[in-house]
Amino acid sequence: MAKPKQRESLGIPADFPLPVYYQVAQLIRNNIIDGTWPSGSRIPSEHEFTKKYQISRPTIRNAKSILTNEGFIHSLRGSGCYVNSKDTWKTRLPTVDNLNDIFYFGSKMSFKIQEYGMVANTEEIKKNLNNPQDKFVFQIKGVRWFQNQPLSSVIYYLPYRFGSRIPLERLDGNPYIPQFEKLAGIQVVEGTSNISLGYADSEAAKNLQVKKGSALIVVRTLYVNSEYHPIEYVINIYRDKLPYSIRTKRS
Repeated sequence: MAKPKQRESLGIPADFPLPVYYQVAQLIRNNIIDGTWPSGSRIPSEHEFTKKYQISRPTIRNAKSILTNEGFIHSLRGSGCYVNSKDTWKTRLPTVDNLNDIFYFGSKMSFKIQEYGMVANTEEIKKNLNNPQDKFVFQIKGVRWFQNQPLSSVIYYLPYRFGSRIPLERLDGNPYIPQFEKLAGIQVVEGTSNISLGYADSEAAKNLQVKKGSALIVVRTLYVNSEYHPIEYVINIYRDKLPYSIRTKRS
């Protein structure tokens, strides 16, 4: 059984049910897929992993066994483990189990702001943020990039009382939800996403470098706080696929 400090060092909730070696395998796999450790490079040694993440050598070995079977890495006796070329990978999308996973994937991307400021509230936003009393809401529009390609066109909406607290000059390209939490004094505890098919209008086509009318994936997510009050509504429009798979569990 993993100790709480081990899970915390990996960004895993203390009560997470899956073995730690699965999470270590996911961490390594993500770093390989996103190019942090490119083909031919040597991944950190068992000693480096145990020191950085406070996990045991058997945990590391179990994780490496998974990745070896998936074709991501191979071992050279006396030298270490190296990343295989992409044509040997049994590629699969990284999996999200919780909000921390989503924040982690977001940290591997960059966000370029196009527009920001207060805009008129709409029926869709009122319905989701439950703020019919607000004439205006805070909006940020931009494009999320990954490996020098546009991944999604994004619109963030926050209720006026939260958006008015955010000094825009302090926002950077890192995931916005953690930044909003710090700057606006809010805390997200849960998000509910609805996924549908859409088509590229002129703005989306330009942002995502696709033809107008191309099929897109639209993900509308409502985030709530510990009292289940809506605090953020986000519309993500993806080019042709989500950047991760979603795992569901039976409790």
